[in-house]
Amino acid sequence: MMRNIFRVCLAVIMATALHACGDTTNNTLIVGKWQAVSWTAGDQPSGNNATGTSFQFDSTGHYIFDYGATRQKGTYKVENNMLFTKAEGQQEIMVLIEKLTNDSLVFNMNRGGQAEKLSLVRAQ
Repeated sequence: MMRNIFRVCLAVIMATALHACGDTTNNTLIVGKWQAVSWTAGDQPSGNNATGTSFQFDSTGHYIFDYGATRQKGTYKVENNMLFTKAEGQQEIMVLIEKLTNDSLVFNMNRGGQAEKLSLVRAQ
């Protein structure tokens, strides 16, 4: 009985540690400037201008989103594979981080019931 309790406690501690490590890794990797290369809705081009789209995330929790002539600024946080952004004067929104590496970032989004995917690369 005591051995089973120990195993459960150990599993909880390990899961918590892995959760915390994921947050730290994603928080570190997302910092920088990202340029969109593809924006799809379903398996088709979305009609949105991917080449005119970029994100910049700083290490203090602030971001800038450029889309054509539109610029949005606000705060962000990363929790596991979710990015939460809160633009100035707007409500917080969440997108799923499908992939985040040193050189690529892929968001899965749902805009008005339409599944969209935004693929970005780290800008030099």
